[in-house]
Amino acid sequence: MQLPIAIVAVFVVLWGALWGSFLNVVVYRLPARLSVVHPRSRCPKCGTQLTWWQNIPVLSWVLLGGRCHRCKTWISVRYPLVEAAMAVLSLAVAWPWLPGLVSGDLPLWQGIVGVLAEQVFVFVLLAIALIDADTFLVPDVLSLPLPLLGLGLAIALGPVRGVTWQQGAAGALAGGGGLLAVQWLYAVLTHREGLGTGDVKLMAGIGAFLGLQALPAVLLVAALQGLLFVGGWALAGRGKLATDRGLASIRHLAMPFGPFLALGALQWLLLHRIAGKMLAHWL
Repeated sequence: MQLPIAIVAVFVVLWGALWGSFLNVVVYRLPARLSVVHPRSRCPKCGTQLTWWQNIPVLSWVLLGGRCHRCKTWISVRYPLVEAAMAVLSLAVAWPWLPGLVSGDLPLWQGIVGVLAEQVFVFVLLAIALIDADTFLVPDVLSLPLPLLGLGLAIALGPVRGVTWQQGAAGALAGGGGLLAVQWLYAVLTHREGLGTGDVKLMAGIGAFLGLQALPAVLLVAALQGLLFVGGWALAGRGKLATDRGLASIRHLAMPFGPFLALGALQWLLLHRIAGKMLAHWL
């Protein structure tokens, strides 16, 4: 039993690393309105196309010493970190499905659909988080398909995942509608935009995928971690941040909320299963 699971786990990690390499392409090209398919990956400085051995996730960055093979320009460490993160997260979301797949207790199609859909969800969340952090934008091409993916998965695997299509639909309406109401109310009270429409669309997708029951925890965790990040940033040698940006107070500092929503959704997706099993065992 253990050997097949180990082999499948290695395959899932390699699969995730490959998608992490493509994720770097999406994050770099999508905001620039470039094709994510053509041309092949190349050095952004000298334009040299990467050969196959220069495009191996994580390993190529290490072998090249973090520099372009031709012009020796420094390659950001974010590239291998994103690839490694996608590899680890792909295994993390697949792990609960593997025992049932290997033992045959779970129909093959259900396991494959469940794993791939959750990996796509993780891919999109990471892409949105990185793009929003860089540009303060949540691309519609990434956020709008999420509600459809979540509802489709709920219809196909609702009893298996524990999110019925009714819970997914309610989550999409409550997530998107709730943040839309917050956006409108804040604008009325302060005459400033406090929440982007991209966050509203993202929350609708998160609600559809994770269900209505996940929304309070996701929002609370996202808000708390966002506040902790801003507070830590202000205290860690950046006390003049508000003054440098011409702000009356640091509370007027604009921060992208998408990365924290994505982080909260990932935490719920990965941790609520563990907590649920522990609670069921205790009961």
